[in-house]
Amino acid sequence: MSRPAASSASSTMNLDSYAVHSKNQYAAHALTRNLLSGSMERLAKRCKLEDIASISSGSPLRRRHIIDLGSADGTSTMETLRFAVRRLNDGAGAPTPLRVTFEEHPASDEAKLRASLDGHRGWFAAEDVTWDVRMQSFYEPLFEPESTGGEISDWKTLGAAGTAAGGGASRLDWVHINEPGVPPSVRERWRTDLADAHLGKFLALRAGELRPGAEMVIVMVGCPHEYVSPSDGGQSPLTRAMKRCIERGELRPEILDRTTVPYFLRTPKDIETALAVASDLEMGDSTRRRPGALLEMVNCELIQTMTRGEDGDVLGGAFDLYWSIHSNAVEAAGPTAEESDRVRAEARRVFDEIYDGEAGLATKAQYAEALRGYQTALEKRGVPA
Repeated sequence: MSRPAASSASSTMNLDSYAVHSKNQYAAHALTRNLLSGSMERLAKRCKLEDIASISSGSPLRRRHIIDLGSADGTSTMETLRFAVRRLNDGAGAPTPLRVTFEEHPASDEAKLRASLDGHRGWFAAEDVTWDVRMQSFYEPLFEPESTGGEISDWKTLGAAGTAAGGGASRLDWVHINEPGVPPSVRERWRTDLADAHLGKFLALRAGELRPGAEMVIVMVGCPHEYVSPSDGGQSPLTRAMKRCIERGELRPEILDRTTVPYFLRTPKDIETALAVASDLEMGDSTRRRPGALLEMVNCELIQTMTRGEDGDVLGGAFDLYWSIHSNAVEAAGPTAEESDRVRAEARRVFDEIYDGEAGLATKAQYAEALRGYQTALEKRGVPA
């Protein structure tokens, strides 16, 4: 088992493992296609009007720019991109010239991403698509102002480096900020001081790069989620597993106390709040000091889906994805190799206990029950839903 040093852990996600297992959540991408389709149809109308003007003046057609944020190994990305381009070109006499940039975290395997994309060269050529890869964090400026035409984002992480202070209280009862057991004051401070600021910055950066009339389609992991608030009302699988290991003397308590998964899972209301934050951010450009103020939300939906593996191992595939996303948060706390192995094994046992082995991570009934339970838990603690 490979364990990065705690002091150098730059991501709570095991990027190599995630690239392999991220396909197990592709159902979520498929269920957002109505939003993507609507975006492409609107863009197609704008492109047509611009192209008519270009042809009339004898100018060449402009190559539009699409950016995929968080491309992983390119597998799920290409399925989504093919669908988007098909909708953009639906009814057109010829393909719309496109440039596609695939963005991925700089710690990921660039060679693997490029190899995956190379396998689609025939499709790129047939659809008049040029492409490039950019290994860079999307919390930094990626492109010149007003240079891009649209984005398909598979956004999974907030990239937070630390936690909001909780008055010195022990955190042994939770590892996720969205778990119902989190003290309300800590959760709200995280939301306002960290989560809203991070998403607001992301939106403001993209707003400065988008051309007028361009669109973003952003897919985020929403709240409630069975990884964090299981339908039985208990703690997250990772918290349960670590506490059980502590009870058996297999894990030092301080490892749990130092483990924090820095993802804030949002509701649609949280997205609206972050958009308001983005509108007030000054980005230092004298000509467009507040680019986020130009953004308009077209639609926002909370979509129910299931995470499941293939080849009959339904829960195994879900757990592989879960561990890929969360394992580095445990490793950053400094466990021994044996402690880490014990936590992983116990977390898998928790999966078998609380999740549906036939349907996947959650059935729709379980998801609905989780939503009700999560809202009830927040109301009891005086936290606005």
